[in-house]
Amino acid sequence: MHNIDLHLHTTYSDGTKSPEELIKCLNGFGIKTAAITDHDITDGTKEAVEIGRKVGIEMITGIEINCLHNGSRMEILGYFIDPDNSELNKKIKEMREFRETRLDRIIEKLKNFNMEISKERVLEIAGKGSIGRPHIAQALFEKGYVSTQSEAFEKYLADGKSCHVDRMKLSAQEAISLIKNSGGIPVHSHPGFFKGGNFKKHLAELKGMGLMGIEVIYPYPKSFNFPEKKSDRASFLNLLKKIAEENDFLLTGGTDFHGNNNYQELLNNQTLKTYKHLYQDVSCL
Repeated sequence: MHNIDLHLHTTYSDGTKSPEELIKCLNGFGIKTAAITDHDITDGTKEAVEIGRKVGIEMITGIEINCLHNGSRMEILGYFIDPDNSELNKKIKEMREFRETRLDRIIEKLKNFNMEISKERVLEIAGKGSIGRPHIAQALFEKGYVSTQSEAFEKYLADGKSCHVDRMKLSAQEAISLIKNSGGIPVHSHPGFFKGGNFKKHLAELKGMGLMGIEVIYPYPKSFNFPEKKSDRASFLNLLKKIAEENDFLLTGGTDFHGNNNYQELLNNQTLKTYKHLYQDVSCL
């Protein structure tokens, strides 16, 4: 049984479970160490620490920050952050406020395709957390404009689609600095999504900025795109481990669970099975 999951999302960002509901789920699967890494918000991870303590799960404070490096989109995970750090919270508050402006722009674009959704309904779906495209997709689904939320992304909301609007993104340097200045450990999230050219050079540059780890366990079988041709999972893992050794990086892992999919399926995913032995060695930071 896997007992570590260092990549989880709640209703404070684009997850469907509250911190309490999520921890109840983790407890049922025997998870003993976990991190809530909501996008650009720390409220959920703060709430989770006390809840986890009550059921015997060590909840590491975390965050996932959207950023750019050399024009390529990426995300940096932060572990052991101080969720009350003023500099960090000031910046991520700006990012969340920009999400509302972005929502307005997306709603206007949808109108061009004769699709009208209420801003108020999207905010209601998002609740107390950051507004994200999954909340817009749900509103489109509710109105019958799409048959599934996935269809909303495939047709309208995904990067490059007709109704897409970019989020506010920090540079990778800013994201790493914010995490480190809040006492945290910055880790490159799901590196198989990298599409920016020379992967080793990419990581070397980020190490120079203070990157301290890379995520090697995550359940996306189609995300192993490095090098430029498809790589099998075992080869990709060996590459990451080699790069990690060369750069003295920590290795981390998690399911990137958002609550609207089957947690057992994520744990059983072939990618995670391939890496199962790593759960004995994966850095608990």
